[in-house]
Amino acid sequence: MSDSYGPRERIRKKSDFSALYQRGRSFRSRYFTIVYLSNGLGYPRMAAVSSRKVGNAVRRNRARRRARELFRRNKESLKMSLDMLLITRAECADAPWPQLCEQYAAFLASLAREKSLR
Repeated sequence: MSDSYGPRERIRKKSDFSALYQRGRSFRSRYFTIVYLSNGLGYPRMAAVSSRKVGNAVRRNRARRRARELFRRNKESLKMSLDMLLITRAECADAPWPQLCEQYAAFLASLAREKSLR
């Protein structure tokens, strides 16, 4: 798997977003909420969104960049083929990077627990 965040790993279609919102499960943390759903494609895909509540355009873009970087750096740990929607919170833009990584690792651990329960 490549270390980049390529076009095939991005969610762009409205129907994919709708499926995530309607049938997806969610994981909430201090810095973000992740809505996820199995996609059956054989590889994970991700989209990051930030509402105006996060702040001005600079803060929203920074939060989305950090979310994409979390996904990119941890793709190898994500052994499932999922669609993920990472919804940033206002604290995400200014949070220390190690804390963001810790919260994302907690999400991956909860996925592993969930998978082992099935």
